[in-house]
Amino acid sequence: MSGTTSTTVTARGMTVIVNGRTLKTYTMAECGRDLADICGAFHVEYLDEVRANQALGGTLPEWAMIRENDPVEIRIHGETRLLGHVDDIQLEMADGEIRATISGRDRTGDLVDCSANPTGPGEYRAVHLVDVIGNLTGPFGLAVSADVDTGDPFTLVAVDPAEPAMSTIEKLSRQRGVLVTSDGVGGIVLTQAGSTRAPGKLTLPGNVYRMESRVSARGRYSDVWVKGQFRSLLRPASTTLSMDAEPLSETPEDAPSAPSATDTEAAAIVRYGHCVDPSVGRYRPRVWLSATQSGGSVAAQGTTNPPLDSAASGLTEDPGPAPTAYHAGNRRPKRQRTKPRTDGSPWTIQDQADWRMRSTRAQATARVYTVLGYRGETGDMWLPNALVYVNDLYAGIDRDMLIGAVTYVDAPDGEVTRISVVERDAYDLTGDMDHGHNGARRAGHIVARDGMAG
Repeated sequence: MSGTTSTTVTARGMTVIVNGRTLKTYTMAECGRDLADICGAFHVEYLDEVRANQALGGTLPEWAMIRENDPVEIRIHGETRLLGHVDDIQLEMADGEIRATISGRDRTGDLVDCSANPTGPGEYRAVHLVDVIGNLTGPFGLAVSADVDTGDPFTLVAVDPAEPAMSTIEKLSRQRGVLVTSDGVGGIVLTQAGSTRAPGKLTLPGNVYRMESRVSARGRYSDVWVKGQFRSLLRPASTTLSMDAEPLSETPEDAPSAPSATDTEAAAIVRYGHCVDPSVGRYRPRVWLSATQSGGSVAAQGTTNPPLDSAASGLTEDPGPAPTAYHAGNRRPKRQRTKPRTDGSPWTIQDQADWRMRSTRAQATARVYTVLGYRGETGDMWLPNALVYVNDLYAGIDRDMLIGAVTYVDAPDGEVTRISVVERDAYDLTGDMDHGHNGARRAGHIVARDGMAG
């Protein structure tokens, strides 16, 4: 193995520093980042000398004891890879043996379970994505950067005071087709999926010595809906009735027909997105609410809702769960996959539905490859959000995949990296890879989930 079984921290590639002091008594440590969870995470098992000494009547100073909220720094080969805090401490004692474990997340973890702007403001107007995210994350001491175009300013951003900050950030970024990631050391990066290449290939048999796969029908849906209602921006600037207006030149009966105000208003404010996954062989609909008015731009409200296929249950004349699409005698549902966007039309709630479909598929299947060491063939470290070529004869994969999560592990038997892969379009709203892979065999569908899986 590329690592060593020595228990001294100086001989290890990973260094764990808690509250400014190097932890020299850990037996296993792991840290990593997952695109699905955004924030990085760590898990360390160690000998808690202070608590163990106190249990035996000793007098080691309590200032050396690890406590919740203590700052944590994890270095790999001397380079800082994670800055965070201790979230959880677990202590065990049985049969004369003691065990202590600490775990936590990087600095972006607080965005996942803490509210944004509890004292306001509750609305932003004419604001760019980078600026509003910077305002939401500023109190947490996080820096925001973008390496992609984040689009035009939002007409209106409404912030729910009871909503976690990361939930608001995710919804806004989806409307611009932007992937939000953590750099692990106190920064948030707005980027796109698969903009770099991995430092090597994953081959089985080959450099992969362990592969874990989990496939589940739960978490995948035949019909994904996202629905929302926005404030209309298409109302005329002036009132319909005016005392200064000229009399009508013709009677209302002879006037040319025009869309009613009710229809125009409904088209502007009642919006939905609908995405079909025909590979789900039974009727399994799921609805999400957009829960924000941020998507109600003039350009978005000027577009129409997506057309529905005849099997979209609830909007056809025939009641029931899409009987023609999921007939008991059919081996495959006769439905068409929702086409991905192919132009520069405004981002709408339909793009949120596309993203929901892909992300839920990604969470329904996990495929994790374990390799020795922390670096690939080129000498660079394995990192998430990079394209990697996978040749897995067992699973029947022979194509590029996206690294969805990476976990670095330092255990008594050596150093390894667990690499979780997903389909290339798992975090891509454009869905360019949704219709096959140049003849390559598809294995599962979008995969990945748990970069921390054992």
